[in-house]
Amino acid sequence: MKTLVRRLAAVLTAVLLCFNLYYELAPGYIVGPEQKLAVAAAFALLLGTALFYGVPAGACAKRRHDYMLLLFWYYLWVLANVLFFDNAFGRGFHAGADLGAVNLEPLRTIKNYLIAYGYGNISLRLVVLNLLGNLAAFAPMGVFLPALFRWQRSIFFFTATLTLGITAVEVAQVYTGAGSCDVDDLILNLAGALIVFVLCRITPIWKQLCRVNPRPQKEA
Repeated sequence: MKTLVRRLAAVLTAVLLCFNLYYELAPGYIVGPEQKLAVAAAFALLLGTALFYGVPAGACAKRRHDYMLLLFWYYLWVLANVLFFDNAFGRGFHAGADLGAVNLEPLRTIKNYLIAYGYGNISLRLVVLNLLGNLAAFAPMGVFLPALFRWQRSIFFFTATLTLGITAVEVAQVYTGAGSCDVDDLILNLAGALIVFVLCRITPIWKQLCRVNPRPQKEA
């Protein structure tokens, strides 16, 4: 029975993933942030059931790395979609770079959003999506990177990796026409990831993350 449940969960995980790919990329479909979170939660739950339901504790320990790795790849797909292809965020490739869509003045965009909201020119939802959304976009990296890669457990290497990665994304968005290059995006993206990293580091969560890819045991 337990094996049947795991196999059914594996099939449902694959079906959900295919459905997710279809409706996210299909022209004309708009998938809001709430729906994205619901699908991601369902994916994590089904995948966890497929890997761990009824499995002995010893086997679960061996599957922990696979689970985190699969979740990481799913997260990367969601992130790439939001940053480059998502209809809900007006993404899509366009010919030529829009160098006018570059802001190198720190906090200018954040301030403009808050001023516009104060004057009633934009909704609170838009402010939350753009500011808190940027905080949340790379926040899962604070869990995935130190869990999967031991060298990312150093805050120095973690910060350097995220800074280079986010900068590359910002530049790519301009040159593909999928978005703008904004230093405030870098600030918010990096801040969100660092907040999660530090919270994990100072709590018992860190010990659990390190168990995903433990250091080799030293020979006696």
